[in-house]
Amino acid sequence: MSKTHNILTWIVTTLLAIAFIGAGLAKVSGQEMMVQSFNLFGLPDWFRIVIGSLEVLGGVSLLVPALTGVAAFGLSIIMVGAIACHVMFTPIADGIAAMVFFALLSYIYLTRKNVVPVFVQKYLVS
Repeated sequence: MSKTHNILTWIVTTLLAIAFIGAGLAKVSGQEMMVQSFNLFGLPDWFRIVIGSLEVLGGVSLLVPALTGVAAFGLSIIMVGAIACHVMFTPIADGIAAMVFFALLSYIYLTRKNVVPVFVQKYLVS
């Protein structure tokens, strides 16, 4: 990977980390928009808190080089759920952010999967 490509990848990774930490904190703190979204999707409050906590943990982990790949993989699973909820309960345009995040997380996983510790790699899709 070229130096420029590496720098651009880390910029995207950092921006995603900030987005996930912010969104996760909004969910955990019970911001009204997040509460309404989870209610619309028919999901309980405890699930909002779990997802928010995982997003904060994933966002922080994106910034740790040894954990970037596994964090991107885990967050992409959450985005699949978000996309499914938006497709089922809201206009498709509301799910565009989740789709973009999924695409970026997939790119980061594919770029950084070799940085994942070997003991974790055997559990991930290659």
